[in-house]
Amino acid sequence: MPDDGDPGGTMRILVVEDEFLIAEQLSRDISNLGDTVIGPFSDIGDAMCSLTSADAEAAILDVRLGAQTSFCIADQLSLQEVPFVFLTGYTARDVPDRFSQTVIHAKPSPTRSLLLQLHAQRLRFGDADGVQEVMVDMLSYVRLVASDAAAAERLVERVMLQAIRAIEGDAVTGTLRGRMIALMDHEIARNLPRHFH
Repeated sequence: MPDDGDPGGTMRILVVEDEFLIAEQLSRDISNLGDTVIGPFSDIGDAMCSLTSADAEAAILDVRLGAQTSFCIADQLSLQEVPFVFLTGYTARDVPDRFSQTVIHAKPSPTRSLLLQLHAQRLRFGDADGVQEVMVDMLSYVRLVASDAAAAERLVERVMLQAIRAIEGDAVTGTLRGRMIALMDHEIARNLPRHFH
């Protein structure tokens, strides 16, 4: 579902995929779900060049592009602490051990599940701990989970009210981001049957 014009919740997602139809569908779906596509790139060199100029905030990488692999791109993304997932016809055995913590999605996979993973990584491992940044990250994630935008906004509003009460009562331990994510997870679990996919 589109992000309703709020650019703060969107991510710029690098797409590296050499199968034209998959790349086109993935790009269309990403845009329709509210994020911005960088690419798609079917060439490793072009994708690597884009990393220095495009400010990717996340990436979806096919493992093999022709005779090359995308592991050099994954290494660079790891160094920059940019979340990424692999989308491939290969298995975990075909991915080097250094990427053992990286999520591997089998082709074909729904674009929404790829974006959920990327938004979840940004939400859970983001370094900005300000209320506004956490809320924007949370809303962009919950919009992908919720059955409609209104349900997502209501859930985030409930989490904010709970967080405010916790702050006023000096009951926040750890980071604000961590506390708000815990509250969000609780609200999603409570409301899953009614409003979520």
